[in-house]
Amino acid sequence: MPLSTSQLEPTVRNDQARELRAMIARRDALSPVAVRPTRRCKTVVIAGSKGGAGKSVVALNLAMSLGLSQASVGLLDASPGTGSLSLLCGQNGYWNLDHVAAGIRTLDEVTLSVNSNVTILPGADRLSTATVPASTWRSLVEFENRHDWLLIDTGSDLNQLTEFATTTDATMIVTTPEPTSVAEAYGAVKHLCTRGVTTISVLVNQADSEDQGLQIMDRLRHAAKAFLTSDIGLAGIVPFDPEVSQSVFRRTPLLSGAATEVEQSPARQAMEALARRLMRVVTTDRELTFVESLRNAMNGDSELVQLEGNSRFAGTFSKVGPVGISRRNKVN
Repeated sequence: MPLSTSQLEPTVRNDQARELRAMIARRDALSPVAVRPTRRCKTVVIAGSKGGAGKSVVALNLAMSLGLSQASVGLLDASPGTGSLSLLCGQNGYWNLDHVAAGIRTLDEVTLSVNSNVTILPGADRLSTATVPASTWRSLVEFENRHDWLLIDTGSDLNQLTEFATTTDATMIVTTPEPTSVAEAYGAVKHLCTRGVTTISVLVNQADSEDQGLQIMDRLRHAAKAFLTSDIGLAGIVPFDPEVSQSVFRRTPLLSGAATEVEQSPARQAMEALARRLMRVVTTDRELTFVESLRNAMNGDSELVQLEGNSRFAGTFSKVGPVGISRRNKVN
């Protein structure tokens, strides 16, 4: 006997409800966002020359300095190959983002805790590829939203640097006084400026003196204005300090232990001053997280990327002067 209309309706409604739930599930799988946080994590990408500039050491100790203010800091190790940040902390970074993307480990299982305020995520160079599953992107958004600061330690690949720099609040290029390092730093600045990045500042690392750091910065700024019609800021000057090399050999961050004012190394003072400067200068009012913006940019959804350029980062450093410490422990 044929079914009446009233008997068919429950089946139709059940099918529609099932289809609606499936549509919602598919939408959630494509979107990395679940809940918008009330605050937005501040993001800084840190880059340098092909080797020897000390960008990983700077990134780690800057994170430790920010952590001293009780800020929650996430460190993304985006340098290809062996995770240098985990090595500098004396930890085993075997498990990384590759294993998360492959479904072998969760994001929380591969993160490394340096202390109660600083966390390292190894293998973040995978973010520059298009093979990261949607579930991993969602975990990365959650990771970002748990922190006040996100520092990205990148490799020497300028294309990777550009992807990160166009989606973060600020970009810091690390150079040493060596001519080859300065030339590579200018090459990175030129590459970024020609791609519309305006939030660039330079950190002169391992400087013999404050004057030397200022001279290097003057040359870089003059070249940028003359040939790129752009201005770059001075993030700071970190002096040459034997304590830094010793901390690397010990595989312990320079700022991991308490130090009295008399015992503090010049490099430690410079890193703490840089952290205080960043906390004053870097702001963010982006609608999307860094992770969301990066994913959209990689997928070609440029109209979704909220690039609220933080021009204060470069401009403010230029106006107030550098964080400079010479070997005589002089602090500006």
